[in-house]
Amino acid sequence: MSRPADAMSLRRKGAPRTKHVAQRTCIGCREVLPKRTLMRVVRSPDGLQVDPTGKAPGRGAYLHDRRSCWERALAGALGPALRTELTADDRERMRAILASFPVEESDTARGT
Repeated sequence: MSRPADAMSLRRKGAPRTKHVAQRTCIGCREVLPKRTLMRVVRSPDGLQVDPTGKAPGRGAYLHDRRSCWERALAGALGPALRTELTADDRERMRAILASFPVEESDTARGT
C-alpha cells in the first residue's frame, strides 16, 4: 500500500532522517533517558546479572549508575520490574555492584 501523494510531499528530498533513540525508564528514580545512558539488569536462569551490552536474553530493567537509584530498586522496585522474587544471592550480587558506586552528596549530608 503506497502513501498518499500529499504525505510524500511533506518530506523534502534530501532531508536527513533523524535516527530513533530508544528511551527507557530508570526503575529507581523513574526518569526517562536514552537506553544507552542506563545500566541494564537482566533476569536469567543463572540469577540476576548486569548486562553491559543491553542485548542479553531475559527480562530486563534499567537503572542509573547512582547509589540512590540502586538502593530504591533493591528496596522494592527491582523484583516487580523483573517479575520475580529476589533471592538472597541475587540481593547480595546487586549489593556488591551498589558498593562499587561512589557515595553521593545527599548521602554524605544525611550521614550514611
